[in-house]
Amino acid sequence: MSKPSLPVIHNIAANLRRIRQQRGLTQDVLAQSAGVSRRMLVNIEAHESNVSFATLDRLANALSLSFAELVRPASVEEKSERPLSRPLRVWQDEHSDSHGTLLESVRFAGQCIELWHWQLAPGVTYEAEPASLGSQEMLYIISGELVLTLDGLVRPLVTGTSIAFASDQPYRFHNPGPFMLRFSKNVLLAAE
Repeated sequence: MSKPSLPVIHNIAANLRRIRQQRGLTQDVLAQSAGVSRRMLVNIEAHESNVSFATLDRLANALSLSFAELVRPASVEEKSERPLSRPLRVWQDEHSDSHGTLLESVRFAGQCIELWHWQLAPGVTYEAEPASLGSQEMLYIISGELVLTLDGLVRPLVTGTSIAFASDQPYRFHNPGPFMLRFSKNVLLAAE
């Protein structure tokens, strides 16, 4: 995750620590279960780590949480009746105009479905790490141009087009055009 907004870092740290402690897990046990280093977990809980989406997904899966449950303020996820969600900017490039915003998330049958809004300024690239095995994404280009690089293949997309792909491999989003790129992204995270 590159340059996340400050509230998200605090949400992640507080949620990880609170849930880990509620479940009686040590940092060593959670780190091993999630396949991350203890040092990484310590740094995340101390608000000192610039952590990737893939690492957050591994931690969420180890705790049987959705990505949204990990990044949203605790009070939103702990209520028995789900209120309307507020958009939460989770990723931001050094260009404040380039960001990924989580709109909604729901868990069903051990899987998690997320709805995102992304925008990239001209020339900006986002490099993604693989999600869990079997995960899928669907993109719809609202405006602008997107070059999706996936497994060495370059797929240009323009306004009004869409694509579905397996996101359990590295991929890249790039805005080659002179205008702002805006797209929606639906993510189906496979159960681990």
